[in-house]
Amino acid sequence: MAGSFVLILHTHLPYVIRHGRWPHGLQWLCEAGAECYIPLLNQCYDLLDEGINARITISFSPVLLEQLADAEFPSLLESYLKERIEAAEGDSRYFKRQPDEREFVPVALFWRDWYKARLNDFTKRYDRDLVAAFRQLRDRGAIALQTCGATHGYFPLLGFDESIHAQVQVALDAHWRHFHHRPRGIWMPECAYRSGGFRKPPLSSEDASQGFRLGVEQVIAAGGMDHTIVDAHVVQAGTPVNWYVAKFKGDDALPGSSSGLPLSDPRSVYEVYKIHSSVDPSYGSVSVLARDINTALRVWSGTSGYPGNPDYLEFHKKHHRSGHRYWRVSDKENDLAKKRMYHPGVADAEVRKDAEDFVGHITKQLAEYWQTTSREGTVCLPFDTELFGHWWFEGPIFLGEVIRLLSRDEHVASRTTPEERDRRGAGLPVTLPEGSWGDGGDHRVWLNQETAWTWPVIWRLEREFLELVRSRNRENELEERGLQQMARELLLLQSSDWQFLITTGTAADYARERFREHIEAFETIAKYVRSLRQSAERLDLFDELCRIEACDRLFPNIDLDHWLWKNADEALAAPREGE
Repeated sequence: MAGSFVLILHTHLPYVIRHGRWPHGLQWLCEAGAECYIPLLNQCYDLLDEGINARITISFSPVLLEQLADAEFPSLLESYLKERIEAAEGDSRYFKRQPDEREFVPVALFWRDWYKARLNDFTKRYDRDLVAAFRQLRDRGAIALQTCGATHGYFPLLGFDESIHAQVQVALDAHWRHFHHRPRGIWMPECAYRSGGFRKPPLSSEDASQGFRLGVEQVIAAGGMDHTIVDAHVVQAGTPVNWYVAKFKGDDALPGSSSGLPLSDPRSVYEVYKIHSSVDPSYGSVSVLARDINTALRVWSGTSGYPGNPDYLEFHKKHHRSGHRYWRVSDKENDLAKKRMYHPGVADAEVRKDAEDFVGHITKQLAEYWQTTSREGTVCLPFDTELFGHWWFEGPIFLGEVIRLLSRDEHVASRTTPEERDRRGAGLPVTLPEGSWGDGGDHRVWLNQETAWTWPVIWRLEREFLELVRSRNRENELEERGLQQMARELLLLQSSDWQFLITTGTAADYARERFREHIEAFETIAKYVRSLRQSAERLDLFDELCRIEACDRLFPNIDLDHWLWKNADEALAAPREGE
């Protein structure tokens, strides 16, 4: 045996339900459900039917779980799937009347049948409950499940350790409620890490905590978890990937992959490590697996990786009538006007070739590591789940083929992160620098000239909330109710998605609007709580509280004590929601 293949799929979207539809909002959630989550479930259950456990790890952000479990979601997804079917049928009729586009009729019928199949999967195979379908896979031993920060808050830049602690503890509650088990692993949002020690906020602020801060790993350990994921450069001290170099004027980093280290170097990405970065080890620590960036680029990159195959579906070109895609990648250098028609059958054949090539690469890498070190290695590949099916339409089929091939391989075994952590042990102790898997490997995507204004606001509201929670009257039910909704709004405000969308320009206006909406909601409820403390309840503000509760109704029975520190024993002993 040469080693292990450890695949982690990070499954996350910001809270968009009841916050817009198209082009930004609910459309994202329905697209991901149809194109990514259902096809991924199909692959896992098809493999089970063949007697193969997928042995992959799926990380779910709690904020996404809350949306998939929302009472409105099933009907919303059904409506979306039916609309896609009707749009494909309309395209078919349209193409038949257009001599120059008549060749697209078979592709329109392909989309009609594809969305009909996804509708049948959702309503019949999974009984309109995607969360239950993933839970059953875990219960049957086919996959492992991880959690994430409650709303994907960017841990290193949050102003208080209590905020990171709350992101973790609220996540554990949600994971228990949806999956009925305690996770051993956590996906740090954006794989962003910060060690412990004496620190000042990165921007001038009177609100953010200054002085001794715990390391992120210590907060994770306090939740009873024992492993997480980092990017290669964090353990290697190598050169991080930088895809958006033009966004950051004056920065001399160049686009490209990590320079890496020799296979014999003790900091190889093929090892498991235990974080030994923070000052006080009494709080505990966790193990880390590192992304093998050079192998990941084969799957992730649209220019040098498999998604750039000329026969695969072109993501960026959509038909003006319906938004369906009818073209293939063709020549990556060509503009969209020169793209040629997509042939699904040809693409399927290419998937199998690419899967064989990928498994061959993994086998070769691990064999070389064994020959060099006499140690079994770990190829750790974390990806956003939404890559597979949405950005790369053929991606779910590719994953299924890779797992099938590895199930027959004598030298490489697919393993989940808990299995690999148990097999390899806690790992070699290593001191880690700050870093993320984002552009440039640091915090620049989330803290730059375009987003700097957001952080002092977050820190101010964090401090205000902590003061209100510490001084609260636990016997006042209305005050508790108001503070619980303030907690939800603060968590939503902390989502790393807003800075990401602003920086990349993907949906900057939407992100700014959402950020300001949650500020306004928080401040409105804060006024209501203060009116209660002054024995002068304002009914107009109570009406606003009811409206906000109806819109942002995630994390029921949220525990305000999560903003008060708990050690690992207290956290594990505390009942989860639903117990």
